[in-house]
Amino acid sequence: MLLIADSGSTKTSWRLLDGQNPYRDFSTIGLNPHYVSTNEIHKSLNDTLLPQLGFGPQLIKEVFFYGAGCSSIRENKTVRDALNGLFPNSNNEVDHDLLAAARASSFDEPGIVCILGTGSNTCAYDGEKIVDNLPSLGFIIGDEGSGAHIGRLLTKAYFYREMPEELAAKFKEQYQLTKDDYIGNVYQSDIPSRYVAQFSRFCIDHREHPFVMNLLRENFREFLVRHVMKYEKCQEWRVHYIGSVAYYYQDILKEEMEALDLISGRFIKNPLDGLTEFHER
Repeated sequence: MLLIADSGSTKTSWRLLDGQNPYRDFSTIGLNPHYVSTNEIHKSLNDTLLPQLGFGPQLIKEVFFYGAGCSSIRENKTVRDALNGLFPNSNNEVDHDLLAAARASSFDEPGIVCILGTGSNTCAYDGEKIVDNLPSLGFIIGDEGSGAHIGRLLTKAYFYREMPEELAAKFKEQYQLTKDDYIGNVYQSDIPSRYVAQFSRFCIDHREHPFVMNLLRENFREFLVRHVMKYEKCQEWRVHYIGSVAYYYQDILKEEMEALDLISGRFIKNPLDGLTEFHER
């Protein structure tokens, strides 16, 4: 039996493949090794994942774990040690979520691959491996294009009184957000990007408002110019996207890409679908 995991800062999506029956999906919290230790990962999965499987973990023979934050030997070891403790009979591999995005969207073809979810990241993929990666500087400094960045732009506009009055009234009614609550949650939350990203959902319901549309366009244009346009083959290779933010705003992204002579590729909400096809090969 084979387990595939796609872990972001918000949640981890799991898929069980046994080669015979339809696959089964499970969900646990996000397991970014920047924020959680080996012991915390082990306990979380022991308490939440194993009960969902419904059988002994010794039956699992392979685990492919792709995760945000799994970008160095030390961080990958944090996750792998937890998996080794949970699945002692399994070959457990840990890789960056960028490789998952590349395999899920570009398969064995070259392309520029982008993750736009709670956070953001990009890479150039030659069909086998990642050959270039403009660094993602994370929530505090970077994450342009992401749900967290949209949430940050939106809340700043609200508190700085830059949001139109009728829109600000709806935002206030929906969230009842005070400055002290907001700052307290940002600085005290274990994963502040997840907290700030929740406000980006406001844009989905009000995307036709000119202010929101302009905010979204500026957000994605900044992402494309600061990240995607830095790759040598950006206007030759297709640009693929993984993640809910890219999926729900793909119409805006396509328009901004066309203006920059970029070629749209696949927009995939759930990378597990592409990863299933990749690993079943």
